[in-house]
Amino acid sequence: MNAVHFMYLLILLNISEPYEHDKWGTFPRDIFFEFEAYVVSFDGPDDNDGDGKPDFWGIPEFVAYEIRRKTKKHSLARRPGWRTDETLFKSGIAPNDKTYAVSGTSKLPEVKTAFRFVRGHMCPKSTAERISVKAAIETHMLLNACPQLQSQNNGIWKKLEQKCEDMADKYGRIWVICGPVFFNRSPSMWLGQNGEKQAAIPDAFFKIIIWQTGGKVTHQAYLIPNILIKTESLSFYRTKISRIESLSGLNFLTSAKGGN
Repeated sequence: MNAVHFMYLLILLNISEPYEHDKWGTFPRDIFFEFEAYVVSFDGPDDNDGDGKPDFWGIPEFVAYEIRRKTKKHSLARRPGWRTDETLFKSGIAPNDKTYAVSGTSKLPEVKTAFRFVRGHMCPKSTAERISVKAAIETHMLLNACPQLQSQNNGIWKKLEQKCEDMADKYGRIWVICGPVFFNRSPSMWLGQNGEKQAAIPDAFFKIIIWQTGGKVTHQAYLIPNILIKTESLSFYRTKISRIESLSGLNFLTSAKGGN
């Protein structure tokens, strides 16, 4: 993935102790946004698969966020609707909610909810609720979503999100980097129909958890297939950061000495 020649800063942070969402340095960055609860590098017109042509995957390449120990939770009264970035949508880079609607599936009882691809949060709402209501609402940007199988979204991915929050409560603060993986660097399936902006369906998702104890940087890495899975054991999906780097084209922990 090559960095494009333009970047956006959508929202300037306005909190007493600014979060260091990408403290450890994830690169390269594409179209970069900074929100209160997370930062995101969204896929722009770069060459993802190495064929010399620009690709528009319609999803983030990575999302990074810091989680701090919960002192207060700013719960939303109800889930907000999903929004997009209108500038990127009009330029054909980002999808809007119609891409994820997949009209007609609701009329097919054979296509059960668990088997559908939904808007999978990269930074979860529950994590952002530790910061503010505004932060939680901003997780419902399609810049923060990938097509994710519902059974995974409500199953092992949710379990991993809870693990991250539990670790933040234990250590005081942790950092998370997550995003999509395409095993052949090229999507095999897409969401979007009838002229809608398409969004690539990832083959898998990665999540890297980083924390510090006694000044030492420690991390765990997970790679979870975006399919129906037989085991919900997180240990089964543990992997090495170097493997995620080779699959994603990203470099992690560039700011940490000996991080990899």
